[in-house]
Amino acid sequence: MRSRSRSLAVLIAATALTGLAATGPALAEPDPAGTPTPAPSEGQSSGDALDPNAAVEGTSALASSLVPYSAEELASATAAEVPTDYTDAPAPARTATIEEAEGYSPPSTTTATAQPYGIESLTKFSTSRVWGTHGKLPASTIGKLYYTGTDGKKYYCSASVIAAANHNTIWTAGHCVTDGKGHWYSRFQFKPDYFKGTAPYGSWTGKSWAAPTRYFKNKDSKYDMAAIALYARPGNVRLGDMVGWQGYKFGDGFLDRTWSDVRNFGYPQDTHPARTGITGEDLRYCVSNAVTVGLNQAVNCDMGHGASGGPWIYDMPLSRGWGYIIGLNSYHTSPGVAIEYSPSLGNAAINVHKLVQAK
Repeated sequence: MRSRSRSLAVLIAATALTGLAATGPALAEPDPAGTPTPAPSEGQSSGDALDPNAAVEGTSALASSLVPYSAEELASATAAEVPTDYTDAPAPARTATIEEAEGYSPPSTTTATAQPYGIESLTKFSTSRVWGTHGKLPASTIGKLYYTGTDGKKYYCSASVIAAANHNTIWTAGHCVTDGKGHWYSRFQFKPDYFKGTAPYGSWTGKSWAAPTRYFKNKDSKYDMAAIALYARPGNVRLGDMVGWQGYKFGDGFLDRTWSDVRNFGYPQDTHPARTGITGEDLRYCVSNAVTVGLNQAVNCDMGHGASGGPWIYDMPLSRGWGYIIGLNSYHTSPGVAIEYSPSLGNAAINVHKLVQAK
């Protein structure tokens, strides 16, 4: 395994890269109908995304990817392989490009009966806690992403619904869609608002997906990001219209910024340092500042395998439940240190977000 050495005022770096993808249990949930609710979601762009390393790759689902997972398939899932051979490209020249979009909270989620918000405040903590409120944002926009690896085994990551013109796109980690050696994973199925074996909004199938070329072909950790467009249901029912979506702030113009009061979410089945009671069945979160570490970002949080791809959300008042995705759970550097790293979501993120909707 490669080791990394970094100096931080708040975060302590260590060694031994460890990915966060994990396996998942069998599920049973309804498949509800819904009514699309038009709402603006296209990002506002400025500048030109010219990072030569920000080129993207994408593909679309084959017919075999449309077959839902059986309970037996999910129950037989095995642990995901941990990436240990990340690479690093030279730092590209930066531009002033930015692209940002707001989130959306449909009436069906804001009026849902749900547990009251408890400790879900902005008091900073790195020992992840269970997010106790379901049936509304942000939980309705975050879920488990199941997929089949190149070895034929079944795995899961975390993902979130993101603002997009198609109202049907999720954001996750690159290592949740590709092995980083030029091969895609398959049979993507997203279960939003997952909680202890139930998913009230059902399962949504991946239609097309994209990741930066630097990750798809070179497994460069600075580009460990991906987007998946989902199939709409009959009647053009789209997931975002049902559950809402998170906004985002992408582009080189946001690099080197410290983001205050960031919540990062995921479905970990273990933690670093290790502790008991972590099963992957609960949506968990931490609150921290996100700081720049080289060409990556870091937060204080202990979530481990299964939290990969979970969103880092900035500026998320509880009254609306949405904020701006500015990072994602990518990797951690030591089993004994509560630190998570994310790629900086620069121009490559803009390109990935655009390409997946064109497929």
